[in-house]
Amino acid sequence: MDIQTVGAVLYWCEGSKREDDRRVEFVNSDPRMISVFMRYLRTKNIDERRIRARITLHVQDNETRCTEYWKEVATLNDSSFISTVMKDPSVSKKPLPYGTIAIRYNSLQLLREIKKEISDIA
Repeated sequence: MDIQTVGAVLYWCEGSKREDDRRVEFVNSDPRMISVFMRYLRTKNIDERRIRARITLHVQDNETRCTEYWKEVATLNDSSFISTVMKDPSVSKKPLPYGTIAIRYNSLQLLREIKKEISDIA
């Protein structure tokens, strides 16, 4: 399966479709999904400097360790990361080891392009 189809299906399942936000936003905790979505996003005619990433963690998580982890997974640099969201302590018996990451790209045009790819599939 080609990266365009895989990326569109991933976005269909896990991406934000709200046009009011005027951006592409993909949130997940699975490093493989983030890696594949980043490959897909980079096939688009985008300005890499406009990619933003926001990590959501629980207060007991090590923010530095998690940021380094997601930088490697998404192949992003420090300037792509915006402030981390810290949540109350997790009561889960299996908390997410690196939290979640939201990949954002502010472009209503790109969001509409991805939504068209999705509608072409279904």
